[in-house]
Amino acid sequence: MNCWTASNWHNQRRPDVELQLRSAMISGYMTMPSPNLRLLTVLLSGMLASTMVLAQSSERWFQIEVSIFTNEDPADRESEYWRPATAPLSYPGTMQRLQSLMDLLIIDDLLIADAPVPEPANLTLANTPSVTTVTESILATGPFPADSSNEFRFYDFARDALVELPASAGNFLQTNQAIESSPAHRLLYHTLWRQPVSASTNSIPLYISGGQQFGGTSELNGNLTLRFNAIADRVNVDADLWLSEFSILGDDSMNWELPAVPTRVQRNHEQYNDDNGLDFRINRIYKLKQSRDMRSTEFHYLDHPAFGVVIAVDSYTVPPPALVDTETAAQQ
Repeated sequence: MNCWTASNWHNQRRPDVELQLRSAMISGYMTMPSPNLRLLTVLLSGMLASTMVLAQSSERWFQIEVSIFTNEDPADRESEYWRPATAPLSYPGTMQRLQSLMDLLIIDDLLIADAPVPEPANLTLANTPSVTTVTESILATGPFPADSSNEFRFYDFARDALVELPASAGNFLQTNQAIESSPAHRLLYHTLWRQPVSASTNSIPLYISGGQQFGGTSELNGNLTLRFNAIADRVNVDADLWLSEFSILGDDSMNWELPAVPTRVQRNHEQYNDDNGLDFRINRIYKLKQSRDMRSTEFHYLDHPAFGVVIAVDSYTVPPPALVDTETAAQQ
């Protein structure tokens, strides 16, 4: 429920009131004394200019922190009847994923590539691969830069957008500890990042995945979209998430289906399906689809019988680029 205050009403209505005053001022132009008219014109022009600047400032930086956790109480989950959604689950076409340190280096295989393995009977010093050969073989298998087409660059955590930050940079440490220590909950996902939050037309959904893996599929999937409402000075979050229950013996009477995760948002280790030969089936899918408008520094909770979302946004000012001492850099 939105809590409307006098300031909220003022922010919503001020442009219309100003335009009405301006129209009234123009229509009464010939009857108003010239000095008062000039003064009122200056005042109203300043107010209108301020409103235009506010409308144009449709993008601001924020630090966002999110924790998603289960509600383990069976009574809560059984409080509603769940069935496959009439509309199938789907991912938005423009979705992208947060970057992390895991994305910088890809190590597919640290085994020695093409290194000769001598038979025990023929094991001699001459047949033993040299240190140089072994080193070259290791380097031939990784690690490699995640994107070999671009020059390697480490993240600038203070200035780069959509990069996962360490948990120590957030404010949810105690919250997550309380969740993990409670038998009624289980932490599925936690991260924090910074980004410019734009208006609805420019907002980009972010891929969310967490919890345990069953046959290469995560318990938690979906996306979050953040939008900035410059008029109300609030951040709006749209959550489209689903939590899946898996078991070896599934309920064949329900046709539960999950959408395929787009390859572009998968990390390398997630593209391999290691199910240990077990055939997991979906017992049930719980879907959370909610929107919430948030003020900066406020703590918000999206409730659901099966799982919950805690989210906070804080205004963030991007620092200027660090000055580089070119002379010192050249000497190094």
